[in-house]
Amino acid sequence: MGCKGSRQPPAPEGYAVGKRYKVHRPLELFDSESPEANRIETLKAKKDVVLLVKISEQSGRRKGFVIPQPAESHEAGWISLEDVQRGKAMQPPLYHNELPGSWDLKARYSVQNPATLRAGPALDSENIGELQAGCEVLLLDFGVTSGGSQSTKARLRTLVFAGDKIGWMSPETGVGDHLLKPVNLLSRKVVDIHKQTLRQSGSGLRKSYQPGGNSPWEAGATYRMLERAPMRSAADLSSSEVGKVSEGSLVEVQEMNNVEIQGGWCPVACIVVQEGPEKGKSGWVRCSAKDGHDLMDTRDHNEYDKILRQMRQNISPADIPADARPAEIQELNVKLERERKEAKAREEEEQAKIIPPEDTDTQILQEQEPPIPVREPSQEMKSSADQIVAEFAELKETMQKLEDFELRQDDRPQPEPRVDVTDRSSECLWCSCGK
Repeated sequence: MGCKGSRQPPAPEGYAVGKRYKVHRPLELFDSESPEANRIETLKAKKDVVLLVKISEQSGRRKGFVIPQPAESHEAGWISLEDVQRGKAMQPPLYHNELPGSWDLKARYSVQNPATLRAGPALDSENIGELQAGCEVLLLDFGVTSGGSQSTKARLRTLVFAGDKIGWMSPETGVGDHLLKPVNLLSRKVVDIHKQTLRQSGSGLRKSYQPGGNSPWEAGATYRMLERAPMRSAADLSSSEVGKVSEGSLVEVQEMNNVEIQGGWCPVACIVVQEGPEKGKSGWVRCSAKDGHDLMDTRDHNEYDKILRQMRQNISPADIPADARPAEIQELNVKLERERKEAKAREEEEQAKIIPPEDTDTQILQEQEPPIPVREPSQEMKSSADQIVAEFAELKETMQKLEDFELRQDDRPQPEPRVDVTDRSSECLWCSCGK
């Protein structure tokens, strides 16, 4: 039961990657899969606990890469996953029941304590973001790295999708403290959380749909029903009821619509039940209740497959196998992105060295054209220059006289205004007496 799309062989019945198991019989822990591997330690039966990270098969024999717990006290290594006959009984290497604190691939978890998102599994790889408490991540793959440059102790690392980023983080510390809440929000446990919130006055219920905003549900996605709800024959909420869908059922949305209700609008979905007592039945259901809280969870159960398709978009099919693990796909994406940045930096560096074309042409012309010789002025040229200077001085003097004349004209007293008389017969025509 390794991750889908992984080249890991299916796990022996009862074992799954990401789970914690108690050791059933004494197990030798080796530093590699090869027959010449060195023994690290012997794990004690019915006492030691291991976290299964990877499953491999060589020459028909299955082995598991595990981290003995607590991780800060042990090195990671390989154990046999084959049953061994002791007397008349077959003894498995590990007890089949998983222990608390196990992790699931393709699961969605809530960040419990702030964590750093990095480009690679190494603790010193590039920091690409910080995850704050309360945000959610989708677990894509597992990895292991050492606790530091001087440490050989193992640290569990997980490849996650967080919002719009894909990177590596630690789901737990070396001593086992969880950075992610070990509750898979894609499991039926989300229904239990919803019920508990309903009993506590419902103040913390999720109200994902806001009138006038985009719908958090979309056609083609698969969601889990949080409450039992009636299925109707049409989108109209007054249409006939064709059945009910149970809480916890997985439903695939075929079509979305908004219907008008008293006081606003309500999102409704045409669904087909994929998992649950009503499997195969279809109808229209409300996505949110009258008070606005979610009746259908908003977490898409197809998100894992969608993310894997997005991760492959920029990779040629010839560059990576079709069954490559998410960790391998991400490693190639990081490599391609690094090469792209390096190529861009080189291009910018080369462009900075190039002189602009106009400067280049000017420099070439200056180098190619011989300097124009400076000619000494002849006697004729000197006489012409002296004549021009004399004429310019005369013109300047004339202009000055004109300016002085205009100024004197402006200084003359203005004539008294003319007075008209009523009796124009006695008017004096030739003097300025005013009569």
